Order: sequence, then structure tokens, then C-alpha cells
Amino acid sequence: MKYLECEIKDNEGYIIPIGDVHFNDINFKKEGLAKLKGYLDWVKERPNARIFLMGDLFNVAGRNTKTSPLELKQYEEDDGPSNEFTEAVKLFKPYASQIIGAIDGNHEARTMDDYGISLTQHFCRELKIPYCKWSAVVRFKVGKRTDKGAGNRYRQNYFGYFHHTTGSGGTIGSKINRVTKLRDVVEGCSFYCGGHNHQLAVAPQDVFYPSMQGGIMKRRIWFVDCGSYLDYNNSYAEKAMLAPVKLGSPRIRLSGEENKHDVHVSL
Repeated sequence: MKYLECEIKDNEGYIIPIGDVHFNDINFKKEGLAKLKGYLDWVKERPNARIFLMGDLFNVAGRNTKTSPLELKQYEEDDGPSNEFTEAVKLFKPYASQIIGAIDGNHEARTMDDYGISLTQHFCRELKIPYCKWSAVVRFKVGKRTDKGAGNRYRQNYFGYFHHTTGSGGTIGSKINRVTKLRDVVEGCSFYCGGHNHQLAVAPQDVFYPSMQGGIMKRRIWFVDCGSYLDYNNSYAEKAMLAPVKLGSPRIRLSGEENKHDVHVSL
């Protein structure tokens, strides 16, 4: 587990968790690529926006995997399956300064299990961004104070936990349940982000806690399923009788205003 800090000086910040792109999968088509580029360009236009990469950026299909090599995109001449790495680097490199970090997914784990090599780790070296392996806790400092004597203090602080997650399930409830399990791993975060199941969903939950100053306080936690970019027709999802999902990523907004500790998630 990696601990990172991210500073956003503006009065609000945006976090876009991007995962389950599956470069080189035959179902990563024009619509998915256009959606992905749209999010990346949206971030580029906003200095107060950041990206976190949620795993399964790569497909890593082989003879002994559930994903068949026959389901890979076909390239001419020498542009074979290794193209997924070069394509990913080429696409994300212009946005590297706004990428907080990246974690591995179960697809990257294939080469880790067989050869001890993570494509995500090499990808992070190419982009000069933090490699977080399986999960990361990120502290977000939002709304830099400008009053005299404030130093490097920020008006609001948030914690987010990012994990690719594991397990399976066909219903939206079973998928978001995998994300709620992340709270069993790391307590006290404002939001929890999970991937793996390709669902785009969000579930807020209010919890009560005793205050050291006396009385009972309430705070809100957000559980976020971070979506995917694969087309449904003729896909593994269709074969497994899984429901189609909306393509894309969630957008998490963090307030940096005084006396306004607020998280909002839009899909």
C-alpha cells in the first residue's frame, strides 16, 4: 500500500479515476477511445483536475488466460500485441503531470505471476509517475490558504483509497459491495474507489461517530465504482450474460472552501 499526497491550490479540485481500459482488447473500440480522450482533454484544460489510474490499463492476453489472443486487435506487419504498451504510453504521456499514480489490476498480475514483471511499473517509469502496486491512500489538500502567516496550509483535507478490487458478481449491488469492502482495509477515508467489475456506479453512506469534544457527529462516505471502456457486442461480458454498462469514468469534486468539507461524485 502506497501513501501519496496531492495538493490542489484552487477552491475546488477534481479527481478522475480511470481504469479497465484494456488496451489491445478487440472491444476497446472507437467509442471507448473517444470517451477516454475526452476525459483526458477535460483534465488537461483544468489545472485543478487530477487522474488516478485504477488498473487493467493493459489487457495482457495469452494462451493460458481467460482472454484469448484471438480477441486481440490485429495489427499489420510488426505491430503485434506489445503495441498495447506503446499505445498507452503515447496516449497518457502528455497528461503525466496531472496523473497522481497508478495501480495494477488482475490483468497486469498475469505477467507478475508468470514472470515477476509489471507492465504498470514500466509504464509509470516511462511517465515518471508513482507506481503504487496494489493500492494507494491519497491525501488531497484543497484550497491553499492565502492569509498572512498561513504558510503551506490548506482549507480542506480529504483521504481517498484506490484499489482495483477482486471478485465477481452480475448485479450492481454485488459490484458496489466489493467497493464497500475497501473500508474494512482502510478506515476513515472520504471516498473509496474500486475497479475490476466495469460498473460505473456510486453509493453515498452517512455514518455516525462519537466526538472527542462530546456528542455524536455525522459524516458522509462515498463508494465509487470506476467504470470501463470496452464495447459490449461480442465481448466477454455478453458471453457471460452480464448486463451492458455505461462507458466512462466518474468525476469526484472536492471543495476547498472554508467551512465546506464536501465531496460530490458525478457519472
